[in-house]
Amino acid sequence: MEKYAKRFRTDFPRLLIFVLLVMQAFSVFAKPVSWNYLWSLRFRQNQETLFTETDNSFYVEIEGVTPDSIQLAVNSLPHNVSVVSSKKETVMIKSGNGQNEKYSAGTRITIWMKFLKTGFYKISPIDLVINGSFYQIPFNPVEVFENPRFINPQISVSFNNLNIPSKRKIAEAYEGQHIVFTVNVKYANSVKNISWNIPEDSVFKKLREFNFSGEDSFSTEFKPVAVFDWQPLKAGNWTLPEIFVTAVSYNGTISDIKTPPIAFKINEKKLTDSKPKQESPFAYAFIEPSNFDKNVSKPEAKNYDILNLIELHKKERHSIPFFNSAFKERRQIELSVGLSPSGIEPSVVFFAMMFCAAFILLMVSVLLFIFKRKKTCAIFVSLFVTFAVFLSIYGYHLFASRGIYAGGTMSPIPEKTAPTGVTIQAGSVVSIIRTAGGWMYIRHNDTYGWVLSENVYLIK
Repeated sequence: MEKYAKRFRTDFPRLLIFVLLVMQAFSVFAKPVSWNYLWSLRFRQNQETLFTETDNSFYVEIEGVTPDSIQLAVNSLPHNVSVVSSKKETVMIKSGNGQNEKYSAGTRITIWMKFLKTGFYKISPIDLVINGSFYQIPFNPVEVFENPRFINPQISVSFNNLNIPSKRKIAEAYEGQHIVFTVNVKYANSVKNISWNIPEDSVFKKLREFNFSGEDSFSTEFKPVAVFDWQPLKAGNWTLPEIFVTAVSYNGTISDIKTPPIAFKINEKKLTDSKPKQESPFAYAFIEPSNFDKNVSKPEAKNYDILNLIELHKKERHSIPFFNSAFKERRQIELSVGLSPSGIEPSVVFFAMMFCAAFILLMVSVLLFIFKRKKTCAIFVSLFVTFAVFLSIYGYHLFASRGIYAGGTMSPIPEKTAPTGVTIQAGSVVSIIRTAGGWMYIRHNDTYGWVLSENVYLIK
């Protein structure tokens, strides 16, 4: 007996400490959860986009509670929404940032739901009973999209240089006008091929084709595929050329889609007769311009066109001439916005190659002179002089300060209050003569004037 009593006296303090620790742990989880804390919680969606006909999960994490202390109940759900399953699990929940970052034990509740139709849904809060207390945790409104496995690619047309109201059934233009339009596609993973039917008595060309491949992430927005320029040459009733696109949907199926038919009424281009009538030598001064010509929108370079032109000029400047596509792409953009195509951009790489060649000719000429090969030396000296003259001319054009003008008018003096002068089209290449403060004195063709420096993008 004495032996058991001694053992009891030794083990009892340890047992008491263990019981107290267990009770302390249970007391932490058993204490009621703060209403303010739970009020701040929301069920959040696990995936970025919710789709129909698939399991979409929502979750919430609650600190300081165990899974077995929570009972949940789902209230009435909107039409076409059903609960598939739910799960409770113990997780470590992160709180705070930086030095205040810490982790605490808690419970994650995950609920899987299925939606039968697309649209916006407002889901009723989920009822929770935590340690005998009743709470509700709401959902944020959600938007559900059509499952990509069941969506066929769609196509649309947008006009770059025409303002066509969406309610107008027939668009209007005049004969010979350039109609620039972009073909857009959505719900497609990639585009395999583009083809078209060209109406008679018209000019048609593709200006640009965009890279449309590897679009694994789902998107509900149209993305551009190609830009075209169509020019009807006769007046009458027309239909926009049909564009056929072979697209691969998200489920892997290949679909052939074509642009919707868009009717055009092409009017005759009215030319003002500048020849005065015999009865009055000043009759031409009273001729009213055509109202249709006033309303015709001309193609203009947008901000993204100017940025593309700058990048293509720089790319062309730092590559070997005739061995890159920058010149061709730049020319297409300039034509699409109504600019007169500028010449080939001087190449830094080509200048360096020619400089090395001239230096080699000079070294060979010196060696031939030292070894008294007069005839051969004369030939190499002639070649060196030719290269040197060419380099001087080429270097002058290469290092001349040039830029892309954002558009506007040139002033005769560098002041904002100065009378306006000649208007320069946005996207035009200008030569920079000198600068003064926030102004630049530029030349465009045979026209000179002052413009704000912020409106000129340097070609470097």
